[in-house]
Amino acid sequence: MTQIYVGLGLMAALGGFYYMQRKQEKATTNTSETTASSTSMPQLKVVPDEVDRIVLKAKDKPEVVLEKKGADWQMAKPVAGAKVVKSTVEEVLNGLKAMSFKDSIAKGQDKFAGYDLVDGKGIHVTLSKGGTAVADVWFGSSAGRGQLARIANDDDVYLVGGAFAYTFDKAPKDFRDKKVWELAKDNVVSVELKDQKGTFVFAKAAPTAADAGAAETGAADAAAHDAGASASWSGTFDGAPIAGLEANKVDDLVNAFAMGGTLNADDFGDGKSDAETGLGGPEATTITFHLKDGGVAVMTLGKADGSSRFARKMGDETIFVLGAGPATWAEVGLDKFAAAPAGDAGVDGGAADAGKK
Repeated sequence: MTQIYVGLGLMAALGGFYYMQRKQEKATTNTSETTASSTSMPQLKVVPDEVDRIVLKAKDKPEVVLEKKGADWQMAKPVAGAKVVKSTVEEVLNGLKAMSFKDSIAKGQDKFAGYDLVDGKGIHVTLSKGGTAVADVWFGSSAGRGQLARIANDDDVYLVGGAFAYTFDKAPKDFRDKKVWELAKDNVVSVELKDQKGTFVFAKAAPTAADAGAAETGAADAAAHDAGASASWSGTFDGAPIAGLEANKVDDLVNAFAMGGTLNADDFGDGKSDAETGLGGPEATTITFHLKDGGVAVMTLGKADGSSRFARKMGDETIFVLGAGPATWAEVGLDKFAAAPAGDAGVDGGAADAGKK
């Protein structure tokens, strides 16, 4: 019996040893296959701080060329020297840095069009360092199995991870710095608006003794934050006082260009002539904001571009396209600031008539 038990023990030990050996062999084989599969995929090494040139052509949008000058990026094409937003550039660089290749799903240049990996359908991004390309990638469709891409001088279509086509689907305006100016509405003390219909001048009324007393008790601050509160303004139209002036309408004018302290453009009118934009013609509207420190901020509004307007600020040749908020103050009449008087009375004579012309 002792011999039988010893024999059974030896068989169990040998069986366990064989099982562990096979398990180790299987683990080693899987690791080897996985490593081989991984190393057969393309590898990109993108170091954002070392890249000094980006060329991006997204579908049917214009090509964008960005170049690094020192620590800053600027546009070389289509608008040479235009300021760009650094965070948008970093988004592109980091998007390619995170990209990895998972699998090859098709092979052959004849397959590219079917996956939107050709001009007009795909998104082509090239990153360079010192004149040498460090990444040359096309992004195509992303439906079904995931994001598809290809790289230059490779006939394979790959399934990729970590990067998505929408990150790179950008037009030139998406890189541009759209800030027009910084203007605090509380810094505005008077406004002059001039167009073909006449000239408006609005002046913010000086604080009264009652206002001063309220400020001492803190009540003025509370009133300033009241959504219904409005600054006190006086106004003239072609030199005649405006009866029934609605001060909140003047506030609306100021807010359209100074709300939040920063005015941003929606787009740009690069390459357009004054005839096309109306910025040099009689139909232009000029708005001058006079500031507490004696300075001025001047904006000219030109022709409409849909619900927007072409615009140019004093001291800058850039043609901006401003949204509906600022655009609505072009070519305004007297009824924009004062309710029409009953029986054409109540507005100082000629001013009322002029406002209707």
